[in-house]
Amino acid sequence: MKLRLLIFFLITSLISCSQTDKYVGEYIFNQNSGIKQRYKLILNSNQTFEFEQHWAQIGMDNETQATGTERGKGTWIFKHKSIILSCNSETDITQDYRLDFDNTKVRILNDSIIRFTESKLFWVKNMEFKKEFNKATQQRL
Repeated sequence: MKLRLLIFFLITSLISCSQTDKYVGEYIFNQNSGIKQRYKLILNSNQTFEFEQHWAQIGMDNETQATGTERGKGTWIFKHKSIILSCNSETDITQDYRLDFDNTKVRILNDSIIRFTESKLFWVKNMEFKKEFNKATQQRL
């Protein structure tokens, strides 16, 4: 009986790990409305994430007038067709990583598109990110 339970839990954990692995990678969202912005969410296989927002303000002569980058980091879990982002305010929020994604919910629309649905950061809500497939990623699949 104990052996059966052990085998059941091992199989369940392997299936769970394989489900989360398919969401590992880089997700991108670009926005061009007076200020060019590029957002990138990186989901790492060790259940950590990094978020970057790069922006550039473009002048009338198509010259870059100002640029900036904001970052956030933390951990993530897969739960009920969603990715839940968490931040530890003592270790993840620093001078370089100022964005607080604690309790942020990202809905998985399909294998390559995700949408932010809940967040303290109002400006990320409803943003849809597309997964970037580079050659290394495609070779693994």
